[in-house]
Amino acid sequence: MPSRRRFVGLCSGGALGALTAMTLGSGSSRAWADATSRKRFRAIVVGSGFGGAVAALRLGEAGVDTLVIERGQEWRTSPTEPVFGSQERVSGRMFWYRSVARWPGVLPVPVRPQPGLAEVSVEQHLDILCAAAVGGGSVMYTGVTLAPPRICFESLYPAGLSYDEFSARWFPRAAAGLGASVMPGDIYSSPPFTHSRVWDRQMRRMGCSPVPAPSTFDWDVLRAELRGAVRPSAIAGETDFGCSDGAKKSLTRSYLPRALATGHVQLRPLHEVRTIHRRRGGGYVLQVRRLDTSGATVGTEEYSCDLLFVCAGTLNTNRLLVGARDRGELPGLSAAVGTGFGTNGDQVGVRTTLTDRVGPSQGAPCAATYFFARAYEQPARVESWQWLGAHGAPLLFTLLLTVDHDHRGRFVLDRSGGEVRLADWSPGNQAPSARTLAQYQADVLSANPGPAGLALDYPFPFTAHPLGGCAVGECTDLEGRVEGEPGLYVLDGSLIPGNVGGANPSLMITALAERAMAGIVAAGG
Repeated sequence: MPSRRRFVGLCSGGALGALTAMTLGSGSSRAWADATSRKRFRAIVVGSGFGGAVAALRLGEAGVDTLVIERGQEWRTSPTEPVFGSQERVSGRMFWYRSVARWPGVLPVPVRPQPGLAEVSVEQHLDILCAAAVGGGSVMYTGVTLAPPRICFESLYPAGLSYDEFSARWFPRAAAGLGASVMPGDIYSSPPFTHSRVWDRQMRRMGCSPVPAPSTFDWDVLRAELRGAVRPSAIAGETDFGCSDGAKKSLTRSYLPRALATGHVQLRPLHEVRTIHRRRGGGYVLQVRRLDTSGATVGTEEYSCDLLFVCAGTLNTNRLLVGARDRGELPGLSAAVGTGFGTNGDQVGVRTTLTDRVGPSQGAPCAATYFFARAYEQPARVESWQWLGAHGAPLLFTLLLTVDHDHRGRFVLDRSGGEVRLADWSPGNQAPSARTLAQYQADVLSANPGPAGLALDYPFPFTAHPLGGCAVGECTDLEGRVEGEPGLYVLDGSLIPGNVGGANPSLMITALAERAMAGIVAAGG
């Protein structure tokens, strides 16, 4: 049984830790000790990102005894201190057990291995970024909260998922739950968003009218940054490794505290699930490694449940399920599990703008977006992006997401090393989306005399939007119930068939999870 001091150390540091303690009662009580030592729950949710947070809330509201297990820690925020590292302040806190920093714009300097904010998994011809924190990717993403266009939705998702239903019910519910809104005019017109206005102007010269991008940034915090009342974070361009002042409405401010407040949900951070297998008589058993903030393993424990929701993010859900199937621990899983991986067509473009000043800094929230349905090799969404290190340099950045139906990889168990790795992925898989980016950039330059093209020269192909491996309607039913394993559910990016369809993943994952949980709760499982 962990001591009270140990438990508080694992759960403290933020509002969720305090809420957990309040929910469980006095630290000296028998009820508290019993609660914190429990290993058997009706439901366990693995992961606290977009899907896991929705599952936790809806289970808690239904009165289901639920444990949320999260391998990362809850990160506090501060109005004055740089809690997280960044591209300009490289720290081991940025990375999950890396000894050398690795990500676009980050110098490859030595860092201390520890349970940091983000895992960068170096796979075959691809670096995959995945979060490791309470709140999952919501702590790291750039807040864009968009639905895929109808034509893309209907070409990618099973016929049983109705776009009209999602548009009328699930997208609005997810957007409201996440707290999404468009950038207010006073912030858009401020100096840190000069680059956004220039990007929009260049798009209009192409004959394209950008539309505001719904975002989960807290505009009041940005206003405080602009006034100088708090340390600049979002307006300085911090986002990839978190905003230290809490400028994002991450899941730690929305779904997760609501889940804990039901009184039926516990959260245990710094608990990493290593294996899953069937429990004799039904249900599941999880082997869990317990960590401390320094990175040391402080224990290995076994948890069990009747209902298991695997929401560990695309990379880790595939690792857990493919490994369990191929080792014989979950033999009912289909051969399709682990297949259909994609990168959402991620591309980043940069161009110079020698005739336009872009401001003293480039604020992080994306102000505007535009969708090209037929102009290029692949349908593509472009979004106004930023670079933390710009500092007035005449550079504009664009995130481009293509609609790619064809280029997929799969996850396989490497029996020699015992690890699940990405296979069947080649540099050519990203070539069509790269050509689409080049076509778009050429059109911008043609319509805007003066700017000069500049290719993003990063030596490693990468994605921050890994998707697929347990596709809805193929590996699961339309509510995330995994075929062949009763009581097992998947509700995260691995449900998406390798590509969202011209949008960032967060809203689609949340909406899929909201729809799934409504059906699961109504059916009693």
